Amino acid sequence: MSAVRPQISEREMGHLFSAPHVAVQILWACHAAVFSPQDLRKLILQDSAFCAKILNAAVKSCPERVDPSAPLSSSLECLSLPVIKSLAIQSAQRLVETNFTAAHVKFMRELSFYSQVGSITSLCLAESIAYPDPEEAQLAGLLFNIGMLTLFSKNPERYRNDIGSALSSREVRGREQISFESDHLQAADALISGWQLDSFMADAINFMHLDIDQCRDSPPLIRIVRLSLEICRSPFALNDELLSAAEKLFNLTKSDTEYLLKRVENQYRSLSPFNGNQEDCLEEVGQAQKRLTSLVFSIADQEGVRSQLADSDGVETFVGTSRHLYLHNSAAQEAVFFTVDLQNSILSGWPSREQTRLIREFKTPLSSRSLLAEALLSGKVRHSFARDSYDLSLFDRQLIRLCKGRGIACLPLQVKGQLLGGIALGVDNTSEAESFAAPQMQLLNWSVAKSLASLTALRPELPTAEPVSGNTDLIPKLAHEISNPLTIINNYISVVGTLLEGTENTEILPAIENEINRIREILRYYTDLKDTPQLPDAEIAPNELVLSVIESLKLTFFTPKKIEISENFDTSIRPVKTKPVVIKQILVNLLKNAAEALDKGGKISLSTREHRTSDGQHYVEICVQDNGPGIDKKIQDRLFCPVTSTKGGEHAGLGLNIIKGMVDDIGAKISCHSSADFGTSFKLVIPIFDE
Repeated sequence: MSAVRPQISEREMGHLFSAPHVAVQILWACHAAVFSPQDLRKLILQDSAFCAKILNAAVKSCPERVDPSAPLSSSLECLSLPVIKSLAIQSAQRLVETNFTAAHVKFMRELSFYSQVGSITSLCLAESIAYPDPEEAQLAGLLFNIGMLTLFSKNPERYRNDIGSALSSREVRGREQISFESDHLQAADALISGWQLDSFMADAINFMHLDIDQCRDSPPLIRIVRLSLEICRSPFALNDELLSAAEKLFNLTKSDTEYLLKRVENQYRSLSPFNGNQEDCLEEVGQAQKRLTSLVFSIADQEGVRSQLADSDGVETFVGTSRHLYLHNSAAQEAVFFTVDLQNSILSGWPSREQTRLIREFKTPLSSRSLLAEALLSGKVRHSFARDSYDLSLFDRQLIRLCKGRGIACLPLQVKGQLLGGIALGVDNTSEAESFAAPQMQLLNWSVAKSLASLTALRPELPTAEPVSGNTDLIPKLAHEISNPLTIINNYISVVGTLLEGTENTEILPAIENEINRIREILRYYTDLKDTPQLPDAEIAPNELVLSVIESLKLTFFTPKKIEISENFDTSIRPVKTKPVVIKQILVNLLKNAAEALDKGGKISLSTREHRTSDGQHYVEICVQDNGPGIDKKIQDRLFCPVTSTKGGEHAGLGLNIIKGMVDDIGAKISCHSSADFGTSFKLVIPIFDE
């Protein structure tokens, strides 16, 4: 019988079944946007179907940017969040619209299990033999049965009845040829070869049934997948076939193989292919389908919310629309909005057109004992039922009366740590108050906060339109308050470190500790802007520092707006002795400001060079340039002055006067050149002191 090479169509890609419990996590992560790039990548690497969809989308939209050594990471970097979310919704809809039987669910769990075993084993093997591209190996292991999933997704009933096995073998391929006129290795080859990666990934899967002796001299990736398949055949027990394969393919001794199996087994043993009876598994999938349905409807609702809020033509309209949304979606009797004036550390009421003018007279310090201030500073919902009535402030008591309930629930409005305001809602009991911590209400709150952030950037009459430049009373107090939780976090990191010893996740902890230390240094810097902080000088490699800043902002600032980043670095630059935390903070805010000034699809160019002035002084120059509309000429002459506000113009963000203060403190210089034709460029010039 001649085999027919299958073609993987867009429809077939869309029909691939994701693991239901993983689909829920991915959809929630994409919708709530409260994940790190590393967290999202880890989630997606639990599901071969969604990995395939991500890579397929990336190679179609930006093939030149997909790195074969890190296929998934590079694909996520070049895809915008809305694209990833749309793929997650597509996966959810496919799962929701399918009527699974208990037998289907059991088979899907087995497919998912073997994918995970292949993924974990391939990664551990790659690390053991120092394979230079571990993500490539991990992905190849994850996708080793993607062909089986493709055929199963076409016709679950026929595949389950005619094929039966969820583990790749020659016998399975023969039965697939009879039932589907193709087999899972052909399907996998058609899919992966279509990505045109400079990789042996397609070969590694296509040749994984070759005899061990035939694979001994093949490239490492092929041998990695071949041994991973052998471990999948006996995932919980060491046998002679596995020992022989490990020795022939990688010269592993028995003790080496035992250690490898124990290492990977510790990670996949909890992923048993089948726990409990079939009806219990079917019920679990039913719960996942309900959750996915709820999330899809919630996403549609939130898109509607954003659309309504975007139509606001002023502050009163925005408050009125937001108030209606909270009252419509909760049991609240009334909703009162407050904005925060960070410069004066004051919360001020903002009424809608339908509300009493008395709301404008409601003001309270951010440092007060009020529930509203506590909610804003903690970032969490606070309500009056958690306190005795005599412990409530006068402001709280008046607010309860104004909100027309037996008590109040106070919600913070913040985006990426920036305080924008808060909402007080009149409620009658603890249950109603605590309902605002539910995911659906948190999503509504997040949408309102994001819309408020956009509005305050355009409306200077809002107190939040002016960023904080230096409240000398508030900053030391905040620094003192923040130092305690940072210390607690550090203590937890020490405990977690002992739990992660010997795992692949140990590299995460130093990164967390570095960021905590950077927070401490920044707080110390702002505590006294007049005097140079006692931050240690250290040698930095300018090019590496710039790249690290780009990477930290990529997913949150560049990818959503499809901003193209280009680099032109002088590779001969010598290390510079300066204050790294200050340089990094300057660059972070210059790049954030540039991103905010650009429309979708804009470009930011970064360059570095070393030069000598006429007086013999050495300098390193870092240039951040965008192709935006430029800065108004009226503003340019006083751009770095303390009173300057660029709201309504471009390059909003951290006050440029604060950036200028940082620059002065390290003995550097900064300049700006801007025009409507060429965009805006900031040049940071750092002195090199020859010893």
